[in-house]
Amino acid sequence: MLAKKRNRKTTFALLAGASLIAGPAIAACDSGPTYEDWAATDGAAGRINLDEVQKAFKDAESPTDFEKRVNEIYEGDGIVLIRVEQDGDYMNLEGWEDLNKSKEIEDTSDDRLFSIVRNHNREHEMRGYGANGYYHNSFGAGDFLFTYMLLSAFSPGFGGYYYHTPIYRYDTISRDRTNYRNTPGYRSQVSSNTSYFNKQKSFAGSSYDQASRNVSASRQTYLNNQKTSGSYKSSSTGVRSSWGSSSRGSSLGRTSSSSGFFGGGGSIRGTGFRRPSLR
Repeated sequence: MLAKKRNRKTTFALLAGASLIAGPAIAACDSGPTYEDWAATDGAAGRINLDEVQKAFKDAESPTDFEKRVNEIYEGDGIVLIRVEQDGDYMNLEGWEDLNKSKEIEDTSDDRLFSIVRNHNREHEMRGYGANGYYHNSFGAGDFLFTYMLLSAFSPGFGGYYYHTPIYRYDTISRDRTNYRNTPGYRSQVSSNTSYFNKQKSFAGSSYDQASRNVSASRQTYLNNQKTSGSYKSSSTGVRSSWGSSSRGSSLGRTSSSSGFFGGGGSIRGTGFRRPSLR
């Protein structure tokens, strides 16, 4: 019995020692994701679920309703702003990520994600740009309520555009999105985005992969600045994506029954997970 007790003490001491040695190594490894981890996420690349954007366009009751919904769908750090050109029945609506956080669209420094064009026959064509460049879809003619609201509620004169996201709405959109990202609804949205991207990658094949590489000059500058400054380490992009893409969210130790999952506006640092289906 005495020998067994000595053996148990010896085993415990060895295990404790091993833990002390391994502890610093584990801590050293848990330094957050690499730049490559972050840059591979959908939000960093500028990918957006365009099927749901199209649905939002059809369902929206006002431009502000559309803006709000698009920013719920999108997983990037920047706010998505919209602008609309109108000429009779012709309409061109564009969605841009505000990469430099100026609170307004600047073609030379922001990234165009998508456009919806209504021609003079009132038929619609939707296109993606940059990492969404694989997407080109047409949908039927019709006067959707959103279009009606644009025509009835606004007059020309917004800097040459029929409508663009007002600067005064920027903080409201940002606050609403932050709140949304801390609800179970956002986790569901991210899961839906995952399914969408898997489907598009399978359907579009090489076009999808090529679009992912052919990002705009503005997007590339943004990515390079994030890498050089190290800002990607404090980005919230990518963290939520890993939770939404996993059916075992609790294994990451971040789930919450009351608010869906923690960290909606938090940092990517300390997780290092990315959407495995896109690698």
